[in-house]
Amino acid sequence: MDLQAFQKEGHRLLDWITRYLGELERYPVLARSKPGQVRASFPSSPPGEGEPLPRILEDVERLIVPGLTHWNHPGFFAYFSISASAPGILGELLAAAFNVNGMLWKTSPVATELEAVTLDWLRQMLGLPPGLFGVIQDTASASTLVALAAAREAVPGLEARRRGLVGQARLRMYASEEAHSSVEKAGLVLGIGQEGLRKIPVDGAFRMDPAALARAIGEDRRAGWTPFAVTATVGTTSTTSIDPVPRVAEICAGEGLWLHVDAAYGGAAAVLPERRSVLAGCERADSLVMNPHKWLFVPIDLSVLYTRKPEVLRAAFSLVPDYLRTPEDAVAPNLMDYGVSLGRRFRALKLWMVLRAFGQEGIADRIREHIRLAALFRSWVEADPGFEVAAPSPFSLVCFRARFPGATPEEGDRRNEALLDAVNASGEAYLSHTKLGGRTTLRLAIGNIRTEERHVRRAWDLLREAARTGRG
Repeated sequence: MDLQAFQKEGHRLLDWITRYLGELERYPVLARSKPGQVRASFPSSPPGEGEPLPRILEDVERLIVPGLTHWNHPGFFAYFSISASAPGILGELLAAAFNVNGMLWKTSPVATELEAVTLDWLRQMLGLPPGLFGVIQDTASASTLVALAAAREAVPGLEARRRGLVGQARLRMYASEEAHSSVEKAGLVLGIGQEGLRKIPVDGAFRMDPAALARAIGEDRRAGWTPFAVTATVGTTSTTSIDPVPRVAEICAGEGLWLHVDAAYGGAAAVLPERRSVLAGCERADSLVMNPHKWLFVPIDLSVLYTRKPEVLRAAFSLVPDYLRTPEDAVAPNLMDYGVSLGRRFRALKLWMVLRAFGQEGIADRIREHIRLAALFRSWVEADPGFEVAAPSPFSLVCFRARFPGATPEEGDRRNEALLDAVNASGEAYLSHTKLGGRTTLRLAIGNIRTEERHVRRAWDLLREAARTGRG
């Protein structure tokens, strides 16, 4: 394609994206496709000859858009909202145009050094202590895997990197019953296995019980296990509960265990000066993950892993063949040494653009508004006798369920599931669910940069209408 044609089609595509972002509410939030329907709309074999870009872009609207669940939609309240802000979208465009691989410092110095600068800016915004080393991974699952691999590397006398785990110590790590499944998945990848993860009970607010953690560690040592790591969570997936990190940190220090903190969602709230306490105790963590693509309006994917012990990460992952050795290795970091991936996209560029475009105050204002909207929604739930709140709301997520007097727990669960399906089928809002205490619970998560009070009000109206008309 010649550059004139590229410019013409680029302008056309940017115009289309602008209209798309401005007209999101005309789309149903949740895709209405049936399994296999999207695939059947595409040819079963690749084109033999090239096709003109205008025709391809026309097919984006005809074939791609109908199969989308619109995560940028202001009525998206499921899971944890992610939203691509305009500066972040432009950052992705630039990164694609540059198309650098930041595996080595030498392969693109700015990719390495801008990452260091931007992650230090973010560290300051979160109130984390100086001296932390930050490295971008793709998602929190990768960050947690890398952190726990470092924790395994730090076990005294264990030669997992060279010998594997066969015939060596039985490793045990710990996380609460509400911790993200990525902790367990990391255990699968690292050879620790599902039995190597001990899930610690939670209290009535769904927070890890430190006393139970201490007992579990003692029991496991007596039974011949080698405890090595604890994952505490700031903003659990189901309820956004905050584990008592200061107390967990004390236990880890006393037992010589690696402390990893999963603040993938909740950590962003620390940008607010009045919410800085959500990261209390995290200054003692050996590693911490925070995802700007969740609540800092950066397009997915971008996960930040901080550590006090970068030398341990490097010991766990560095493997440098001759063809990747450079004269600068002794004086400049090569970010390929701090994770699984060799190739690294220029992800820091979009984060840098978002932080500059919004500034700390702009980001704080938007997060503060999301927390206000969640508190408002919670007040509506609490005031309605037909509904009940199911968990504390420390951030911008509300867990709740509809009440059905006289119904058995099983019937109540079924009717709440039907209520959720009815609201999601409206196309105006999309909520998700979880299980708390064995009961089906609905989740309304506010985090989209385009969500306003009217969208939250509409979701509430849809919920009440579905409950009133018996669709729940």
